[in-house]
Amino acid sequence: MAGPNLTYHEQIGSVESTSNSTPLTASIPEKLSQTFKIGTPVQLSGGFVQAWDGTTVAAGIAGFSLIPASNLASSGKGAPTPFGQIGPPGAIQTYGNVPYQASAVNIAEGTPITDGRTLFEQAVGNTIFEGQFDNSAGTVAADYTPTQASIGTQYGLTIDANGQWYVDAGKVTPGTNTVVTVVGINPIDGLIVNARVRFVVLASARQLPN
Repeated sequence: MAGPNLTYHEQIGSVESTSNSTPLTASIPEKLSQTFKIGTPVQLSGGFVQAWDGTTVAAGIAGFSLIPASNLASSGKGAPTPFGQIGPPGAIQTYGNVPYQASAVNIAEGTPITDGRTLFEQAVGNTIFEGQFDNSAGTVAADYTPTQASIGTQYGLTIDANGQWYVDAGKVTPGTNTVVTVVGINPIDGLIVNARVRFVVLASARQLPN
């Protein structure tokens, strides 16, 4: 049966920059009800950040999330005015109860506080990202393995069953389902099955000016 080789893939993130600078980031109010994971390609919808829909290949990708989504009750809730405060305690997760204090909660040490925004690395041309190579239409090992010919080739991105995204060798039709160009292969992996590949987002697929 055709499909990806792996059910879980390493999260996508930047690995280097052609200008030897740190990645350009942005923090923009998040759209309501988002539950995406770190490394998810994101896009703006009505000015709010949401997980990329997976189909908009023209100006569809703003970047890749550096934090998980907060599943906000309303778009931008907790961001600075005019979106309204998240309200106490501000933490994205609490547990248990506090004796004699009905409105109090316990917050685990290190629990993030949400500010209603998603921090993400922008898909600018000088930032090189890395993700795992797989094939949504694969059937044999060769389908899941990058080769030297993969360098310079356009591919799409696909979400797996666990909510992580991978570089998809099953999507190779420019202008239809491709959004990245592979520019290298992780030197530690080499040409192995499901190797990590390095890529840039196609200029035509970048949503924000860069």
